[in-house]
Amino acid sequence: MKVIYDLSCPNCKGRNEYDRIYLGVPCSSCLPLSIEKIKELRRTCESDIEFRRRVYDMLKQYGTLKYYEDIVKFDEKINDFSRFFEKALGNRPWSAQLTWAKRVFKRKSFAILAPTGVGKTVFGILMSLYLAKSGQKCYIILPTTILVKQVLEKMVKFSSNLGLNVDIAYYYTGMKKAEKNEMMKKITEGNFSILITTSKFLSRNFEKIRENKLEFIFVDDVDALLKSSRNIDRVLMLLGFSQEIIGYALKIIELKMVIVKYLMRRKNVPPEISRELNELREKVEKYISSNSEKLGVLVVSTATGRVRGIRPRLFRELLGFDVGSRAELLRNIVDVYLKPKKGVTFDIVDSLVRQLGTGGLIFVPVDKGISYAEKLHEYLSSKGLKVGIVHAGKKEDLDKFINCEIDVLIGVAIYYGLLVRGIDLPQRVRYAIFVGVPRFKFTLSLEDTNPIRLMQIAMNIRDYLTEDLAKQIDVIIAKMRNVMIELPGEALQLLAEATEKGLQLRGKLLFLKNLSVKLQELLTYAFQNEEVLENIRQSPYLYLERRNSELYLYVPDTMTYLQASGRTSRMYAGGITKGLSLVIVDNDKLLNGLIRQTKWYSEEISWKSLDEINLEKILEEIDEDRKKVQLVLSGKVLDKKHEPVKTALLVVESPTKARTISGFYGKPSRKMVGEYLVYEVSTGNYILNIMATGGHIFDLVTKEGFHGVLKLNGEFIPIYTTIKKCLKCGAQYTDHEHCPVCKSKEAIDKISVVQSLRELAEEVDLILLGTDPDTEGEKIAWDIELSLRPYNSRIKRIEFHEVTKRAITHALNAPRSIDQRLVAAQLVRRIEDRWIGFVLSQKLWSEFKSRWLSAGRVQTPVLDWIVSRFEEAKESKKYVFLVTLDNDVTIVFDNLDIKDRNEAKNIRQQLIEKKICNIVLASVSEEKVNPPPPYSTDSMLKEASRILKVGVDEVMRLAQDLFEMGLITYHRTDSTRVSAVGRNIAREYITQEYGSNYFVGREWMKEGAHECIRPTRPFDASRIRELIMSGILRTARPLTKRHYILYDLIFRRFIASQMTPAKIKRGKYRITAGNLVKEIDGVVDIIEKGFTLSYNPFTILKLKEGKYGIKEVRYRKIITVPLYTQADIISLMKERGIGRPSTYAKILKTLLDRGYVLETKRKKLIPTKLGIKVLNFLKSKYEDLISEERTRIVERKMQMIEEGKADYREVLEDFYEEISKIAS
Repeated sequence: MKVIYDLSCPNCKGRNEYDRIYLGVPCSSCLPLSIEKIKELRRTCESDIEFRRRVYDMLKQYGTLKYYEDIVKFDEKINDFSRFFEKALGNRPWSAQLTWAKRVFKRKSFAILAPTGVGKTVFGILMSLYLAKSGQKCYIILPTTILVKQVLEKMVKFSSNLGLNVDIAYYYTGMKKAEKNEMMKKITEGNFSILITTSKFLSRNFEKIRENKLEFIFVDDVDALLKSSRNIDRVLMLLGFSQEIIGYALKIIELKMVIVKYLMRRKNVPPEISRELNELREKVEKYISSNSEKLGVLVVSTATGRVRGIRPRLFRELLGFDVGSRAELLRNIVDVYLKPKKGVTFDIVDSLVRQLGTGGLIFVPVDKGISYAEKLHEYLSSKGLKVGIVHAGKKEDLDKFINCEIDVLIGVAIYYGLLVRGIDLPQRVRYAIFVGVPRFKFTLSLEDTNPIRLMQIAMNIRDYLTEDLAKQIDVIIAKMRNVMIELPGEALQLLAEATEKGLQLRGKLLFLKNLSVKLQELLTYAFQNEEVLENIRQSPYLYLERRNSELYLYVPDTMTYLQASGRTSRMYAGGITKGLSLVIVDNDKLLNGLIRQTKWYSEEISWKSLDEINLEKILEEIDEDRKKVQLVLSGKVLDKKHEPVKTALLVVESPTKARTISGFYGKPSRKMVGEYLVYEVSTGNYILNIMATGGHIFDLVTKEGFHGVLKLNGEFIPIYTTIKKCLKCGAQYTDHEHCPVCKSKEAIDKISVVQSLRELAEEVDLILLGTDPDTEGEKIAWDIELSLRPYNSRIKRIEFHEVTKRAITHALNAPRSIDQRLVAAQLVRRIEDRWIGFVLSQKLWSEFKSRWLSAGRVQTPVLDWIVSRFEEAKESKKYVFLVTLDNDVTIVFDNLDIKDRNEAKNIRQQLIEKKICNIVLASVSEEKVNPPPPYSTDSMLKEASRILKVGVDEVMRLAQDLFEMGLITYHRTDSTRVSAVGRNIAREYITQEYGSNYFVGREWMKEGAHECIRPTRPFDASRIRELIMSGILRTARPLTKRHYILYDLIFRRFIASQMTPAKIKRGKYRITAGNLVKEIDGVVDIIEKGFTLSYNPFTILKLKEGKYGIKEVRYRKIITVPLYTQADIISLMKERGIGRPSTYAKILKTLLDRGYVLETKRKKLIPTKLGIKVLNFLKSKYEDLISEERTRIVERKMQMIEEGKADYREVLEDFYEEISKIAS
């Protein structure tokens, strides 16, 4: 394809052609070589770097070298570091280490949240040595004395390998007095190139080192550093920030928190707060920009990322990044259960441990406590097993387990327990055994007012409460969650202790305590209701037990299970280790509850009975992963072909989608690249940077060629430039110097997106384009690829039809090349839209002297339908009679062709005189009715716009939100196909809610990669609301009432499509009133409910046979041919084959925005005088161009290009000939 892109020459930043962009070389003005010669040059080069160097040399030769020098010089810098690294270590740096090096050389501070074995510490050591050799001062801060010794040892070894003589200062506990004094003197006087200490040393001796200006600080384990939050201030001062600026940044953080409170309460932010915030920001930004070369670089490494409190936010305000945290639900675990015939016994545990071997964790229920764990420990030890026990007062066995002196550890299944949360040993832990289902045990007297416990009870019993009580509890829990989100973990621990000891509380903690008391009162009230207690007894998920006079409620402790079992599956440099988790069941109800709730947290969890799995094979896979971890930890997996972790940039269109995806992998590290927020997460295989483009980046120019397309030597060459968006009126344009609508020069230019993407592209190994799965998304991906190829040629397309972790993981593992046929189809579609739109619009401007009018190939036939229906409706006016009977049923007689008012009056009089209406059931039949298919775009728009009483444009916006938040599949589709994943979702929900006999899996359509619009998980709207409120499900933005209504529609329609047919009774009634006779046919009863349990499309006729008195007779003149609604137009577009799912709503919006059509209060579409005039003009002059049939042919041609059955150049030629005839 021949295309020209503005701003795409990597040397002069000017225009460049497709062939050159694809090869990554400058434009022909900078590099006057033919494409053939450039390709020949590329073939002779062994790498991209060598090729770029040869191009650089040529540019120098031609005297045209400009910005390309930056690319090559950066290559050289990285190459130099790689050689340095290899000389020190014996192997070249991994992808992640090179990415980190590139950031340091760009003077960017950042957080490393990467798996075990990626080489974070080695990177810190070697980067310090590399910078120190050029005279820069560096500081490595470590959590423990042991690590200080290890890092010092490695640094000395690496220095020797490199032949460097670097001044290293260090300090740790246990040094000899003389050595301590010598080092402290060195540190105080600043006579060092590299300093290595613990974070405690920094806290205690900051004044001795504060005068040192440090160019690079590497913090290995930021969690330890933050034990003293003031350490953040100290590190920032060592980097060159003044105390005054740090104070300003803290004030900015506080003001932002105040603003959030106002917004959460839906109140206006006082102008003085906004003003103060802006002034402080200005001061901070000015300081950073004027000292950019003087400020040092900070790299923090974190194992967990559990960073809390206000001060860590200073990283974001002053250095542009957040730390983030690892995903605890990123797991590769076989979840199994064992139901013993004679209950849970210690000999079962003994047998399992012998079968499973070393590397096990055993958890006992919290209500049985440490004494039960000690008895189990004693029993297993007596059987000759090497077993240890770990709890708050006994931790020494953990070291023995790590050193393989014992095989198994026993602990209590409690959320904050050391074995549940405190270990990360991917090489050691293989399996977990739960001796009983993890659970909470509560007394219904509710003496404990711990807010977390009360919320757990409330969420578990919510389904069994009255609707009113459930709503009251929902409100309190929502308030409690809003407060708890703002509080650090230690504050919640303090609240629990204060509650136990009766201590005084203040501020947010007091507010939370009061809410807890209110919740406690409501729950106590609920437990006094015998109906609620009976509902809980009948629950398949909870267990109620009476002991003596006390009632106890047992609920599954799902979070403890997920955390504890998660110890068996950890992220490392190469993926996520496989683990086994086995629950020995002591209560079937609690197991049911645990299985149900684990699936709330992750769609990937699947439970099996122990006898259903191949245990031997699973253990082999578990051990294979442990071998890989050991190799990575020993640094032996060094072959580049098998590099364990790659760095990648994932580009999507929407910020919401970016945020949703990043949330699958923990709390992402966030950073600003230019003006754009970038999320960084670790998936195990990738360190993934995720950035959103905000939609299209490029569009056709308007002032060159034939409306943006050159015709040279018989070929069409479109010219693309970046889109600009006016900040005043929101108009989008391309090559105007100011907004063509309001003339403002204030605009956002999408070149800023390109610049940020290029910066990221230089840093990573691979670029993945995750734009929407349609032709429009393919074209956006192509635009991005061409923008980035000169900076990184390793670019792939990934496709996903739902934004779920399952779909993203599959897509990451199945990258492909961009589909050129889809790109060609979209390219032709856009050019054709532009040509016909501009040509016809200019004709309208000339005719009507108004430059805001427009016309298009699809919108004109649609306007024609609306005008034609309006004319038909006017002609269809006639009288109808509304006869109200003495049973208050009104019968509408609309089957008479009466247009004369006097005749209508006479008939009314006759009916009043007759006084009797006779209703006879003429016939009855029974029939089976299959459910309707799930929604495609047109059917969703039709029904949702009617029910929500909004335009189709708003429905599409709501659906877009639901898609981007991972709740539904892609919403622009003409398919009703249901995938195997979809059918499994339906099976799970239907079996649980209605019984397995109601499930009938249907695929609906065989062909096509696209799918229907369906939910991504087996949760109805009520469950989604509950999971969001409880914090289990977190969406990238809040859901509104309309979101829930639309989701409910999509969910119920989809579930119905997979259910049994309904059996209905149809009745035909004959109604006679005087000379008026009418037959009404409809559903009178549903005999077998089938799919109508989920989605009922039937309105039951409520007529009964008999003779009724006539109470009132009215007549009215109405139109009998109804005007179209937006939903009707969407159905017509689908039915008649014009428009596409992605344009249905846009076309209607254009007609409404241009003032060609109005929507009445009853949501009917009527043409305006202007709309009729425009249509008549276009039809009289250009009917062949804008007819419905011609539009349908154009759509078919586009489809043929997509399928590879038509050459896009020939189709363009046809369009050009057709349009150029009328253009002059």
